[in-house]
Amino acid sequence: MNSMTRDQLLDNLASYGYPLVKPVFNQQEELLENLLEQEDARLLEGFPVVFVNVLKEKQELVWENSHWHPNNLSKKAQKRLPYFLAFVSFLLEMGKVGESYENRVQKLLSIFSNGKKLRDSLYDPFMRSEPVEVDGVEFSTERLKTAFLTYSLQPTANDKLQNKKRALEQELLLSEIFTPRQKTLLRKKSEGKPLTKTEREYFSRVVKKRLKALANNELHQLAQQLLSA
Repeated sequence: MNSMTRDQLLDNLASYGYPLVKPVFNQQEELLENLLEQEDARLLEGFPVVFVNVLKEKQELVWENSHWHPNNLSKKAQKRLPYFLAFVSFLLEMGKVGESYENRVQKLLSIFSNGKKLRDSLYDPFMRSEPVEVDGVEFSTERLKTAFLTYSLQPTANDKLQNKKRALEQELLLSEIFTPRQKTLLRKKSEGKPLTKTEREYFSRVVKKRLKALANNELHQLAQQLLSA
């Protein structure tokens, strides 16, 4: 790998949807690997944005080639890439970007021996917007989501993309209030899917109370008043 200077990296990130400065770079995998080398959390938070845009542009990454192996990466990138692939898979799922992209990320993640176990361990903290440490750098999962929402799902006249943007915005807000299990029940209820007896009892005992609080007009007005104070 040919290492970039920080300035070179900053000059190239905008090419793939993280617009810090003008784009001039075309070697996507090299850009992504250099991004994984950084210690600045603000730069690393852009990895999902850049990676998803690269996926959309290329039918097959070098990393997806059957002859490619993670050992080709630097030691630091080997440690960090599985974490960011897991983050990308969550964001794709939340933003409903497309099943084909989700499958590509899952397949790439499976190349790593700890890939599935790592993804499972990160799922709940990520959905609850808790901070996650990756190789010595602490990340705000909330900022990861916000960066993805801001730069990957740009405002557009396209109704389909607007719907995806609204879905991710809603998912971010729900994650502030409900656990992943509770959000699953909310989705099932909204889609008219049947709940098991245990799920119905839990929904009535816990989730319904939170929904009533959210639907209360006086609480809504109080929240708006406090936010504008």
